Amino acid sequence: MRASHSKTSHEMLSDDSIPTSFHSSMIPTHTAFELDLAISAVVYDTLLVVDVMTPLTSRLGAAPVWTGSPVIASRTDASPLDGDVSRVALVLAQRLWGQDPTTSADAQILADRARRDPNSIVAISLDGALLPAWMSDVRRHDLAKLGVDGIVAVVLEAIEEAGGQVKPPASKLATSVSEAAPRWPDPPTPFLGQPRAQGALRRELDLLVSELERRVDDDEAGVDKVLEVQTQPNRAVARVDDVGVSFSWVPGRSGSVADGQLMVIEWSGMVAGGRKGPATLQNASPIRERVYVAEARDPEHWCWRAEGPHGRASSTAHLVGEWIAGATMTARQLASA
Repeated sequence: MRASHSKTSHEMLSDDSIPTSFHSSMIPTHTAFELDLAISAVVYDTLLVVDVMTPLTSRLGAAPVWTGSPVIASRTDASPLDGDVSRVALVLAQRLWGQDPTTSADAQILADRARRDPNSIVAISLDGALLPAWMSDVRRHDLAKLGVDGIVAVVLEAIEEAGGQVKPPASKLATSVSEAAPRWPDPPTPFLGQPRAQGALRRELDLLVSELERRVDDDEAGVDKVLEVQTQPNRAVARVDDVGVSFSWVPGRSGSVADGQLMVIEWSGMVAGGRKGPATLQNASPIRERVYVAEARDPEHWCWRAEGPHGRASSTAHLVGEWIAGATMTARQLASA
């Protein structure tokens, strides 16, 4: 069975990049695996999944499979994470992993796999997330230390140790043209340093607010439903029960988008009914925060990357979704305490 190559980084995985069926009857023995690698990750980490899958696709006989793909998530056949289907399983674990229906089902399958063959699982902790106790014997690493290249190297090593075949990396062609002297003394200003990047920033901040407001009006939002959104220039505050999330754009000294930061903070004890954002947070306490920087080569390829070593990248929609899902989880935990 073959899967087409994954798209380039910062593009969503399409349905045609995922195998459409998994048949356990195709596996004659325990060592004849249908896949070399299966991946489990929440949908908010789509860009990271693509960044990992892209180099691995060229090194393996069949493209890796992600259970978060719409095609895979909708099927009832044997999971690609099953120990009889994939040679190695890669888990990209963050605090929301195991909380949504897809990764919750993944966790049950992987917990059983860990009992039978813990060495066949590679678990990567994202943002220092704690791994569940049943992962104590699996291969464990941190994204901040490895980065994408390190994850790829660890996965390929695990596949080889499990008897899989790994292709050599593509040879790097000499780039004599790039080594030649530039035609002009100063290179062009990167996109984020150009004045037109301000328009792209405004579009993304407007999209951020729209994503928050959509969760207020969406009757099908379920547990991730936002109750209230308050906006100010360069700031939006959303409330989920008594937990809030603020998104604040902080311009840099130069005024360039490249120097600015998006600060996101999760708050507890948020008071409902205030007329202005700051009033609702007056007695609230910050419980989690992260700073993001814009990353884009043009208006159509924009993402937010968390500051710090090997920070994860997110689209604006996924950034909002992840933080609101996190706030919902916090509100649920506080209510049951």
